[in-house]
Amino acid sequence: MLEGKVALVTGSGRNIGRTVALTLAAEGANVVVNARSNQGEVDSVAAEARELGVKALPVLADVGSHLQLEILLDQALSEFGHIDIVVNNASVRPHKAFAEMTYDDWRGVMATDLDSAFLTARAALPGMLERQWGRIINISGLQAFQGRHGGAHISAAKVGLIGLTRALSTELAPDGILVNCVVPGLIDTSREGQSGTRPPGRIAEIPAGRMGKTDDIAGVCKFLCSDAAGFVTGQTIHVNGGERGF
Repeated sequence: MLEGKVALVTGSGRNIGRTVALTLAAEGANVVVNARSNQGEVDSVAAEARELGVKALPVLADVGSHLQLEILLDQALSEFGHIDIVVNNASVRPHKAFAEMTYDDWRGVMATDLDSAFLTARAALPGMLERQWGRIINISGLQAFQGRHGGAHISAAKVGLIGLTRALSTELAPDGILVNCVVPGLIDTSREGQSGTRPPGRIAEIPAGRMGKTDDIAGVCKFLCSDAAGFVTGQTIHVNGGERGF
C-alpha cells in the first residue's frame, strides 16, 4: 500500500511511535526512526523494519532542539530525497505547578510538542507538493481537552497541534496533502520503567474496560495514510475506548 513512500515518525524508539513506524514499514514504507538519546532503541526498531523488507534510517535527535531537528531532517532528506508521511509523535510531559513554572519550562514543552511539528511539516512540504501527495499526522493527547494540575504548558501545546492540523488541512488539501490529528486515550505503554501501572479507577471509567494498545493508535495512523482515507482531512480522531471528559 505504501511502497516507495518515506515515513518520518518522531519519538519512535518505543511505545506508540515504535508501533506506528513498524506498522507503516509493514505496509511498504521506508522509515526514519527517531529517539532522543537511546541509540539501542532506534537501532532495534530500524532492524525490525529492515526485516520487513524496507529501508530504515535510525537517527538520534532531541526534536525539541531546533538544531538537532534540522540535522535529523537533513539526514532524512539526504538519505531518501523526500518525505511523504510525517507522524509527529514525540512529546514530553513534565508536570509543574503554574506558579512555579518558568519560561524555560514553558518553552521546553512547546519546542518538543508543537514547534517540532511545524518544522517537520515544513521540511517535508516541498517533496509532498512536488508529488501532489502527503500525509501529516499529529499526535495530540487528552490534556488538550482535560486541564490537569501542573500541565498548563502541555495542554497549550496539545491544543496547538489541533489548531495546526485544522489550518494546514485547509491550506494543503488542494495539493493532495491530508493532515489529521489523533488523540490517544489511556494507552498501555512503558513509562519510567513501568508498564500497565495505572490507577484502577481510571480504567473503570473506560467503557471498553481496558487500556488501549499501541496497535490501536498505529491502526488509525495506517488508515489515515491509506487510499481509503483519501477524503479524510482536518479531523481530530479520539482513540480512547469511549472515555469521556472532553
